[in-house]
Amino acid sequence: MTQPNDPRKVKVIVELIDHTTKIANANDRGDLVERLARAKVRITDPQIRVVIAGQLKQGKSQLLNSLLNVPVSRVGDDESTVLAVVVSYGENPTAKLIVARGEGAEPEQIGIEMADLKTDLRRAPQAGGREVLRVEVTASSPLLKGGLAFIDTPGVGGHGQPHLSATLGLLPDADALLMCSDTSQEFTEPEMTFMRQAFEICPVATIVATKTDLYPHWRQIVEANKGHLQRAGLSIPVIPASALLRSHAIQLKDKELNEESNFPAIVKFLSEDVLSRQNDRIRDLIVAEIRSAAEHLTLKVSSELSALNDPEARDRLRDDLERRKEEAQEALQQTSLWQQVLNDGIADLTADIDHDLRNRFRVITQHTEKVIDSCDPTHQWAEIGAELENAVATAVGDNFVWAYQRAEVLAQEVARTFVEAGLDAIRMPQIDASDMGADFGELKSLARLEAKPIRAGDRVVSGLRGSFGGVLMFGMLTSFAGLGMLNPLSLGGGFLIGRKAYKEEMENKMLRIRNEAKMNARRFVDDIQFVVSKESRDRLKGIQRQLRDHYRGIANQTTRSLNESLQATLAAAKLEEAERTTRTRELERQLNILKQVTDHAAKLSSTAPEAPRAPARST
Repeated sequence: MTQPNDPRKVKVIVELIDHTTKIANANDRGDLVERLARAKVRITDPQIRVVIAGQLKQGKSQLLNSLLNVPVSRVGDDESTVLAVVVSYGENPTAKLIVARGEGAEPEQIGIEMADLKTDLRRAPQAGGREVLRVEVTASSPLLKGGLAFIDTPGVGGHGQPHLSATLGLLPDADALLMCSDTSQEFTEPEMTFMRQAFEICPVATIVATKTDLYPHWRQIVEANKGHLQRAGLSIPVIPASALLRSHAIQLKDKELNEESNFPAIVKFLSEDVLSRQNDRIRDLIVAEIRSAAEHLTLKVSSELSALNDPEARDRLRDDLERRKEEAQEALQQTSLWQQVLNDGIADLTADIDHDLRNRFRVITQHTEKVIDSCDPTHQWAEIGAELENAVATAVGDNFVWAYQRAEVLAQEVARTFVEAGLDAIRMPQIDASDMGADFGELKSLARLEAKPIRAGDRVVSGLRGSFGGVLMFGMLTSFAGLGMLNPLSLGGGFLIGRKAYKEEMENKMLRIRNEAKMNARRFVDDIQFVVSKESRDRLKGIQRQLRDHYRGIANQTTRSLNESLQATLAAAKLEEAERTTRTRELERQLNILKQVTDHAAKLSSTAPEAPRAPARST
């Protein structure tokens, strides 16, 4: 049985895998052996991945360094974390760059000095000009020894929020999320949007309210933020903490100061909610994999055993197996129902996601143009740009989350066609996070305005220019009446014409400025849409290939199981009495083991709490 420190019941699951593997080997089922071997590797992976996310300059890196008491992440006044940093346990501290090696090739690992972690590694000379994907660090912190692995992500704020989709793409494979937000102010709208997006993908999460040592009013900020979360329907705990106090407490070995930093509350969350694996998707997937393999083997063993024990039922059993085999073979045809559902579903999904993205960008553009028409863009361009970039990043994030949820729904629809066709043991695929989370790279920020603000001198010159012409015109007219060039009538007329000319010139200048601002905004949105649309289509093509290969493998395995069951039934009729008795005992032993495996797997599935998932949104 499992030990108290084995909340995932790994030992029991490994035993079930080993028993099932032995029977699969005895029945020459290499495909099932391979599946079970992959499942064993996944369930015995000791790492529990915790993603640390948040907007720029919220104290993510300092939180991680203080939590581990090891300087593993870059800290500074600028955008310090520019690459994802994966920190896991190791007796000796090491650091490596993970560098791309070309399409289809495995990334290369390049060792670097720990001191290099303080520098910007995106263009590290060790990479030789190649793209640096991430940084991997090992440290001997006791917190990591239990299996935790932290992923410090780049901030999702800034120009166009280029790291947003990459961060969201890490969450489906994460076991937990630490969302950082400092206590200088209440949650901003972009923060609330990102949290909603992130918590829909990774529900095991907490919010760390950082830098409580800097802001005396942090308690009021935390309470206000709890109210924002409650109104948004997000039941996520908030832990106020100070990384600076934690660092001082460790240096001074001051227990009271450590309590004041509130880091023990973060450690408690990691111990009770994360390390306990209360919501463990990997475990549930592995248990389903074991049940599926056991059911395939049970079909073959029970068919052969029935043929040995009841020769009269052999013909009926053979007919039933042949019928089911034909159904499984039909599922492999390109014109089969599941292929049609998948192809139609991906086509609809691609069209819907593209339309959703275009519609979001269209609404953003219209809103931005209204804002531009209501103000002088030369004075408020920075505010307009920040609002536009945040709105675009929010739209991209929402579009990503919706695509992720729709892909899961499509996988369920395809699985339903197998069940309706009479095929059992259909396991759901896990949508690969690397396919869903594309990094759009360094997106262009909103261009600056070339137009300059209309200064007071420009206004005076425009007014004088119009007034001068008016004075001349009325002065010449009144000169016929014997009046001088400058008289009350010519001056009054010059004032009226000058005022009209001044208004028209100011309106024309402002119209040109606003048109330039709108053009810059449209160009920015078009550039983002061009990149995101391409990545979105490529991402969905990858999902289509993943689902196609997954369900084609299901159909192949089912066909093989039925074929071997049919062959075993026919071979059973040719056995001699002594061989039949020996074979019957062996089959009964195998069937008994498979029944126990299935029962244990069912119990594990029923005791595992289901992680709450947000329903698929519609736009």
